[in-house]
Amino acid sequence: MDDAPAIRCDLLIEGGRVLDPGQGLDGVMDVAVTAGRISAIGADLPVAEARRVIDASGPGRYVVPGLIDLHTHVAHGAITPGVGMEGCDPDVIGVGSGVTTLVDAGSVGVASIGVFSAYIQPNARTRVIPFLNIGSYAHTMPTMVDVGSMDEIDPVAIARCVAANPGLVQGIKLRLVGPLIAEKGKDVVAAAKAVAREHGMPLMVHIGDLSARRRPDPHLLEPATRFAVEQLDAGDILTHLCTPNHGGVTDAADRMMPALLAARERGVVLDSALGRGNFGYRVAREQRALGLAPDTISSDLTLAGQSFHSLLECMAKFMAVGYDLPDVIRMTTVNAARAIGAAAELGAVAIGREADLTVIDLVEGDFAFTDTTQEVFHGGFGLRPVHTVRAGALVPPGWGTHPWGWLPAPRSGAAS
Repeated sequence: MDDAPAIRCDLLIEGGRVLDPGQGLDGVMDVAVTAGRISAIGADLPVAEARRVIDASGPGRYVVPGLIDLHTHVAHGAITPGVGMEGCDPDVIGVGSGVTTLVDAGSVGVASIGVFSAYIQPNARTRVIPFLNIGSYAHTMPTMVDVGSMDEIDPVAIARCVAANPGLVQGIKLRLVGPLIAEKGKDVVAAAKAVAREHGMPLMVHIGDLSARRRPDPHLLEPATRFAVEQLDAGDILTHLCTPNHGGVTDAADRMMPALLAARERGVVLDSALGRGNFGYRVAREQRALGLAPDTISSDLTLAGQSFHSLLECMAKFMAVGYDLPDVIRMTTVNAARAIGAAAELGAVAIGREADLTVIDLVEGDFAFTDTTQEVFHGGFGLRPVHTVRAGALVPPGWGTHPWGWLPAPRSGAAS
C-alpha cells in the first residue's frame, strides 16, 4: 500500500475482520465509504482524510454485508391495536438491530398495501420491501386467517394495485393456515401461484399452522403443504422450514423429503422464519443431519415477538444447531439478497455498492434458547450489533431485545 495514492472518504471502518462468504472475503481490512457507497477495501488503506473513523478492531468483531431479514411484519400503524397482528417499527428491528433490509411478509393485503408507499417506506431509514398477502384483508382482522374464503382472493384488485403502484409489490404471500386450507388447500395454492405468475413475482408460502392442534382435522393440512412444495417454481420461497407444527414438512416426512430436495434443485428458496411459533430445535437438527440446511435465516418478527428475539439471535440459534458463523452470515446476506432478486445491489462488501454494512460482535458464552415446543437448548455463541451503516449513514444500535441487552439468556437465567 506504500505506493497507493492517499484517499479521502466520509467514513472509514478501520481494522475490522471483514467476513463476506459470498465473495470469499475473510480477513482484517479497512472499508472506506464515500458519498454513500463503498469506495475502497483493503488492509491498511492509505487514508489522507476521513470525516469519521470507526475502530472495528478487536477479538470477535466482524464487518459483514448489511444483514437482510427475509420475513418480518412491519406494517406499523396500518393495523388497529387489539384487532389485528400489530407490526414492528421497521427501524427498531431494522437499522437499530444491525439489519439494513427487511421484507414485510404479507402483513396486509390489497385493501391496505398502500400504507407502505404512503407512510412506512418514506419514514424508515431501513430498506423495506413489501410482499402482498393474497388475502385482501390479511392480518388486519382478529381471526388471523388470511384467507377465510376463496372470495377473499381478488386477482382483479391486485392487478389494479400493481398497475397503479409500480415497484411497490415485490412478491405475493400465502399462509397455509385455517380451515379453508384443510378443505380447499390446493385451490388456494393454485390461485396464489396464478397471481404471482401473472405479475412475474415470487410466491412466498408459509407452512405450519399453530392453531391446527385445536381442530379435529390437522392431518388435512399435509396434502396442501405437499402440493405447495411440488408447485413452487425457481425463485419462490417456502417459509418456516423448521416448524414443528401441523402442516409443516415434518408431517409425512418420508413423502416430504424427496419433494423438498426436488424443490431446492428447481431453485426454490427454503427459509427458516423462526418467529415465536415456528421453530423446532429437533426439526432443525434432523434437517441438518439430512443435508437440508435452510437457504436463509429470518425472524418472522411481529410487535408481540419483538421482545422474544432478533435476527441476530435467530442466527445464534442456528449456530446452536450446528452451523458456523460464515454459514449464518451467508444465509442473511448473499442468499437473502438472491432470494429477493437483489444480489447485484445487496448482500456484499464490494467497491461501488451502496454502503450497507453491519458491524457485529461474536461473543462466546453458555447461552440458553427455547423453541416452539418449549424445549430448552444451549449454544456457545451470541451475536450483538455494534454499528449499522445504511447507504453510508452510521446508525447506532438500540438497547437490545431483552432487559439485559442483545445477547441471549445465559444458561443459568431465563431462556429466550
